[in-house]
Amino acid sequence: MPESQTGLAHTVLKTLATVAITVVLIVFVREGLALLPELDAVMGGQAGTHLLQLLAGDGQARTQNAVSIGLMLGCFILAVLLVQVLEKWWRRRPR
Repeated sequence: MPESQTGLAHTVLKTLATVAITVVLIVFVREGLALLPELDAVMGGQAGTHLLQLLAGDGQARTQNAVSIGLMLGCFILAVLLVQVLEKWWRRRPR
C-alpha cells in the first residue's frame, strides 16, 4: 500500500476510534448521572442530588446547554488523549 493510503487509513482509524470512545464516555456519564439518586438513597447522603441540581442550572435552558456542551467537550478531550496513549502503547508493544 502506498504511503499516502497508509497515512489516510491511519487517520481514518484514529478518527473513528476517537468518535467511538467519545460516544462510550458520553453514555457512561449519562448513565452515571442517572444512578446518582439511587446512590444517594443507598448512602444516605445528598451529594448526588446537589450535583444534579448544579448541572441542571436552575432550569435555565442556556445554562443546561452550556453544561451539556462542557460535558461533551470533556468526553471528547478525554477520548483524544486515550487514543494518543493507546497509539503510543500499540507502537511500543513487542512484536
